[in-house]
Amino acid sequence: MTLPASENVRFQFATQRPRDDGCGLFVLQMLTGRPYEQLAGMIDWGVRTNHYTTWKELRGVLAELEWSTGELRAAEKWDDIGGVAIVHVQGDHFILYDADNGAFYDPGQPKGPAVESSLIPMSYLPVRLPK
Repeated sequence: MTLPASENVRFQFATQRPRDDGCGLFVLQMLTGRPYEQLAGMIDWGVRTNHYTTWKELRGVLAELEWSTGELRAAEKWDDIGGVAIVHVQGDHFILYDADNGAFYDPGQPKGPAVESSLIPMSYLPVRLPK
């Protein structure tokens, strides 16, 4: 895995390893800089003990934090995605992608952001960073 140059790393990386759930929350943690438990506390998990998230839950947390997002869009390849986006990839997994800096933040990886990904994007949510 090739790491991006330090000037191209915009977000502090968080890994979900060795934990096997919570990829969406780890993506939100990287994106917002807020602690995992704070973000998890913003979702009504009901009786679920695993923190598996959906687009609805991710968008709900971002709205509650007053982050601006675009519309949910389909994607078939990484070139379909611009700017900063939360991306749902095959295998039912979320990652953060910074197309502006060519950095893939996959919480399923233990070492940090990468400059390439073998994951296949299916849909994405563009995110506008606060000023």
